[in-house]
Amino acid sequence: MNKLLNFFLLLMLMLFSYEGKAQQLSLIQCLEYGKENQPDFKMQQLKINQKKETKRSFGSQFLPEIGMSASHAYSFGSSINPSNNNREPSNIQSDNFSVDARINVFDYSKWNQSKIQQLDVEIEKLQFQVIENTFELLVLEKFMKALSLQQWKKSTLYQIGNSKEQLQRISKEVEQGKRAKSDLYDIQVIFLQDEQTLSKITEDEILAKLELIQLLNHPSVTVNIELQMPEKVDLRETDFNIDQNISLLKHEIILEKSKEEVKQLKNLFMPTLQFNYSYGTFFAQKINNFSDTNLQFGSQLKDNKNQYVGLSLYIPIFQKGNALQKQNLKRLEQQVLIAEQEKEQKRLNDLKDVLIQKVNSLQLLENNLNDLVTASKKAFETTAQKYLFDKVDASVYKMAKNQLLQAEYDLLANRLDQLYFKQQLEINF
Repeated sequence: MNKLLNFFLLLMLMLFSYEGKAQQLSLIQCLEYGKENQPDFKMQQLKINQKKETKRSFGSQFLPEIGMSASHAYSFGSSINPSNNNREPSNIQSDNFSVDARINVFDYSKWNQSKIQQLDVEIEKLQFQVIENTFELLVLEKFMKALSLQQWKKSTLYQIGNSKEQLQRISKEVEQGKRAKSDLYDIQVIFLQDEQTLSKITEDEILAKLELIQLLNHPSVTVNIELQMPEKVDLRETDFNIDQNISLLKHEIILEKSKEEVKQLKNLFMPTLQFNYSYGTFFAQKINNFSDTNLQFGSQLKDNKNQYVGLSLYIPIFQKGNALQKQNLKRLEQQVLIAEQEKEQKRLNDLKDVLIQKVNSLQLLENNLNDLVTASKKAFETTAQKYLFDKVDASVYKMAKNQLLQAEYDLLANRLDQLYFKQQLEINF
């Protein structure tokens, strides 16, 4: 028995030593660390950069397209010589060089393109915030779970200390013949059950903290951490506004983009006007076969210069119904988006009401739990004194101890749940 007590004392010293050297970590630090190395954030930022790179300004559609072209060709055939009315071979080598430019004077099919591309950028930015909110909620869940187990372990350690004192005292009294051995067996069972409970809580705490550390993915955060209790958060006096929820804002931008795309499709029925300009020259000479190819252009390139200036107007009349079909599909897509938006609004409204109701209920219950803990402590102290003088048996002592543990656990769970639900309200709204 003495060896068992010495081993357990050593275990408790190791646990307290472990906690004393542990890295202190708050909820805010967890959120900051997690955002630094979270792959989802990096991937989404790359998507934002992609959309920014795709975006073109409105004025860019009026910039000219300029290109150069060159061609070298042969034509083999025959023609009638008007001087003698005889058919003669007519083989010609020709070379053409030109610089061409064209500008869209107006093209309504691209009128909204710049705005749509800007909305794409905004959608990706809002998606980044959606990912951020989701991550914050996940960190909050893991943090509060690990914190609950950590604080519960501390309370259990304190109660085990009481059981150890009772075990040592009764062991001495049994040796002195003041107590029956059955009393020693009873307190040993209580003590070993407490040890088993502590072992289970410790394993659950280590696993919960490991899950939190893996989520944070930060090199400075190790397994040896001590989570700090978050500061008390009071509910806002003003109402929580679901309109500011990132998910709803994203739905609004997606719907706005769909409307702009419908306008873009309507513009396909509008005429387009294009300005064209070409500056070129050519070289040509008669040859007998390929071996007569001549690249000594002489003065022909200078003498044969020419320019072309023109306007090209295109008016769409019939497009096989493709544009109308695309418009109808976009309108149906808008109806789906509106339905999804209404569904999300209901979900957020329901979530807000449930969270506020949970917080209010927990706050009302907290005073009763405080009174219960106070009464349970007094009952346990009284029972412990009675057990000391052999006025009650071990079962009564165990019942009083368990009542106190349960009351302390319920109060701890109440306070942590309040913090958890309040933080959810802050993140979501």
